[in-house]
Amino acid sequence: MKTLVIVPAFNEEGNLPKLLDELLDYRDRYDVLVVDDGSRDDTAQTARERDVPVVQLPANLGIGGAVQTGFKYAAEKNYNIVVQLDGDGQHDPIWLDHVIAPILQGEANCAIGSRYLRENSDRDYKTPFFRRIGMIFSSLILFLATGKWITDTTSGFRALDRQALKYFSNDYPIDHPEAEALLMLFQKGFVIKEIPVKMRSRQTGASLFTWVKAIKYPLRVLIGFLGLLIQRKSR
Repeated sequence: MKTLVIVPAFNEEGNLPKLLDELLDYRDRYDVLVVDDGSRDDTAQTARERDVPVVQLPANLGIGGAVQTGFKYAAEKNYNIVVQLDGDGQHDPIWLDHVIAPILQGEANCAIGSRYLRENSDRDYKTPFFRRIGMIFSSLILFLATGKWITDTTSGFRALDRQALKYFSNDYPIDHPEAEALLMLFQKGFVIKEIPVKMRSRQTGASLFTWVKAIKYPLRVLIGFLGLLIQRKSR
């Protein structure tokens, strides 16, 4: 199965070298694409120095725009599977095979690397308080809308099959897309499965998910969900 690992990155020249060197250990199984989301540092050059293809966006579109750019690239190049792997180094490539497995086995259209599954939660990863509250809220809203409980709605470590990636290449949320994207998949009848993974802490740079954004996050999720539900009802 032709598989592409999409690495959205914004000002990640400090974290990319280690992550890309790790990913290149899997080059016999997976291709890698870095989507440089309008970085002001040497993010793109860092990838090119390792012969990793780069799509450079002329302006910062945000995580949703960067990830969808990767989906469009994968659809055009006829990839069967895509994996989103954040450029901050928190997602350890050692878990790639585990996250992709449900796709290969035909058990799911989307597999999520989760830190919070009861049977094997990542107790070493410390989630900031406000971010954890936002995740619980989005899990609850998603459950009320679909009847499905997803433990790690904001995880950016995800694998998609050909059907799901083609769908998202045409339609994908721009701002804080993770939870909204799951609702979109449920609405279209796609199957989602969570896989337990361990994650790492960011080594350099600052997260784009600040405490201010964490406080605003529940409202944005609620508005996004209402928009999708109203849109579906009007059809």
